[in-house]
Amino acid sequence: MGVRVGVDVGGTFTKAVAVRLADRQVVAESVLPTTHDAPGGVADGVVRAVAGVAGHVGAERIEMVTHSTTQAVNALLEGDVGEVGVIGMGRRPDLKRVARLTRLGKVEVAPGKRLRVRQAFFDVTDGLPVAAIRTELAAMRQAGIAAVAVAEAFSPDDTSNEQAVADLAVEAGLAVCPSTELSGLYGLELRTVTAALNASIVPIAVSTASFVADGVRAAGIHAPVMVMRSDGGATDLAGFSAAPVRTLYSGPSASVAGALRYTGVADAIVVEVGGTSTNIAAIRNGRPALSYVRVASHATALRSVDVRVVGVAGGSMLRVRRGRVYGVGPRSAHIAGLPYACFTDAAALAGAVLETGPALPGDPADYATLRCPDGRRVALTTTCAANALGITRTGDYAYAAPDAARAAFAAAAASMRTSAEAIPSQMLLAAGEEACELALQVARSAKLTNPTLIGVGGGAGGLARHVAAMLGWSIEIPERAEVISSIGDALSLLRAERERTMAPIDPAVVEQLMAEVHDEVVAAGASPATVEVRLEEVPERSLVRAVATGAVGLAAGALPGREVADAHTLATMHPHLSQFTPVGGYWLGEGDRTVHVLDRYGDELQAIDGRRVQPDRLAATIDELTRYRGPMTLRPSVWIIDGRRLLELASFDPSTNPYAGRDVTYLVGRSR
Repeated sequence: MGVRVGVDVGGTFTKAVAVRLADRQVVAESVLPTTHDAPGGVADGVVRAVAGVAGHVGAERIEMVTHSTTQAVNALLEGDVGEVGVIGMGRRPDLKRVARLTRLGKVEVAPGKRLRVRQAFFDVTDGLPVAAIRTELAAMRQAGIAAVAVAEAFSPDDTSNEQAVADLAVEAGLAVCPSTELSGLYGLELRTVTAALNASIVPIAVSTASFVADGVRAAGIHAPVMVMRSDGGATDLAGFSAAPVRTLYSGPSASVAGALRYTGVADAIVVEVGGTSTNIAAIRNGRPALSYVRVASHATALRSVDVRVVGVAGGSMLRVRRGRVYGVGPRSAHIAGLPYACFTDAAALAGAVLETGPALPGDPADYATLRCPDGRRVALTTTCAANALGITRTGDYAYAAPDAARAAFAAAAASMRTSAEAIPSQMLLAAGEEACELALQVARSAKLTNPTLIGVGGGAGGLARHVAAMLGWSIEIPERAEVISSIGDALSLLRAERERTMAPIDPAVVEQLMAEVHDEVVAAGASPATVEVRLEEVPERSLVRAVATGAVGLAAGALPGREVADAHTLATMHPHLSQFTPVGGYWLGEGDRTVHVLDRYGDELQAIDGRRVQPDRLAATIDELTRYRGPMTLRPSVWIIDGRRLLELASFDPSTNPYAGRDVTYLVGRSR
C-alpha cells in the first residue's frame, strides 16, 4: 500500500512523516535540525528528511512528497534577495499617475530593510516600444539583475503587453513575473508590489526547487514533489519556482490543515507552539479564516490562511534583570545551541550557577543560563517552566519528569531575589500574556466567542495548555501534535494527469482532457476551489498532457476517499436545513431565508442571506434586496453555479449578463 510523505520546514526543526493514506497512520518519521547553514540551505534538510523516511518505508511505496516551507518569507525578512527590475507601462493622459504607482523605491520588507529596485517606465499609447524595452532589459541583465516584474495599468483587461514584455525578458535571460499572473485585480500598485516581491525571491526559489528535485530523485523516489501554498492549495516545483510568493505562509497553512484533519472541531483557535515562535490562526464553521497577505507595511494581492505570529514559544529563554524575571525570548534555546534544563539529568544540575549574558553575539546581555559543574550551559525555557509547574502531561511531546526542571529553577533562585516556584510562574505569565492577546485578536476577527483551543507543535503541551487555562477555553491536543504540519502536508494535496497523442492539436479534445483531470482530483477529495489544471505540450512526441493539482477540502475531517453525500446524509449533517437540491457539482440547502451551497461531500462552501432566483427575476430581486444607508447604496452579490464552478459577482448588471441563455443557477443575497 502506498504512502505520502509530508515535510514541514520550521525555524528550528525539519520534520518528515510518511502517512498511509487509507487509515491516516504515520508509518515513519524523521526529525532533524533545520539546515539554515548547509550548502543547500533549508532544502538540504528537506532532502535528508525525505531520504530518512524513504529508508524506512521503501522509496518505491512513496506516491507523493509535499513540503511546506518558510524559505519565501525568511528570504524577505532577512533581506536575502537581490535587486529587482520593474517595468511599468501606461497610456496618455495618465502617464504621470501610472508611473508613480509603479515606482517602488520605498517597499519595506522588514524593519530597516527595503526591496532594491531598478525602475523603468514606458509609454505604450502608440504601441509597445520593443527596441527600447530590449535595451533596458539588457542593461538590467548587465547590472546583475536576475528577475523582472512587469505591470501595466488595466492589464487584467488585456494581458498582451505584459506577456510581450515577459517574452522579451525571457529572451534576455531574465526570470520574469507579469503582474496579471498573480492577480486579476485592477489595483496597479497592489499588483506591482506583489509581482516585485515575487520576482525578488524567484532566483532563490529556482535554486531550491532544483536542489529538492535532484535530492529526492537521488533517494530513489520518482513520485511527484509538491509545495504547500499559503492558501492551503497545491503547486508543483515548477509552480513554486514561478510564484514562490504564494508559499509565504505555507507552514502555518499546513498546521491548520493537519488540525482540521485530526480533530473535526468546527470553531477553534489553532495555536502552533514551535521552538522559536508561535503561530495562531482561526477555524470557523470547520474552515480556516483567510486574509490578504501583508509584507511589512505593504498589502499584497495574495490570499493566505490568516495567521498571526508571536515571538514566544517552547524554547524561549529566560531573561533576568536586577535579579528579577524580566521576560522570555525572543531568542530560543534551539537557535542559541543550548539544551533545555528540563531534559537534562537532574543530578548534573546539582551545584549549577546562574549566569547572564548574550545568548548569541548581538543579543541583550540579560539572557539567563545555568552553568553546570561539568562546564555545560543549559537554558531555562518556557517548556522547563511548564514542566516545573506540572502543566505538561505524560504523553505530551514537551513532557519531562519535573525533577530536573525544579532543580534548575532552585539553582536559579539561589542567585535571584525570588523563590524557585515564582520564576516559572512569572515566565509563563509573560509568555502567556503575549499569546493570549494575539489569540483574542484572532478570535474577535473570526467572530468566535468561546472557541476550543487546538494545541499543536512540539511545545503545545506546555505553553498552549497554559494559554487555554488563562483564557478559560477548552483545549484539544491531537495525536502527534508535534508533527501535525507534516501530516497536513501529506494529506492535503492531490494530483492527476492524462496524456493524449494529438497531431494537430484538437481544442475540443484538450478541453475534454482538462475536464477529466479536474473531475478526477475532485472525486478523490479535492476542494473544487483549490484545483488548478495545467496543460503541457511535448511537440517531439506529438503529445499533450493535462495535469490537475489541488488540496483536499480544508474542512474538518476532509480526507481523500470520502463518499459523496446524498440527501439523507445531508439531512443528518445539516439538520437546520431542508430541501437539498443537486445543482451542477454542488448541493443547495435551504434555511430560514437563507440558502447554503454545499460541496458534493456536504461541506458548506457558502452561506447566503438571500434566495435562488430565476433568470427573469434577477433585476427585480437585486432591486428588492438593495439597501440604502444615507448616501451609500448597498447592492447584493450574485452567485452563479456553472457546472463545476461557483462564481461570486459583487457588482452584477443583469442588462449585460454574460451568462444569459446558459444553463446556470443564480443566487442573490449577502454572505453570512
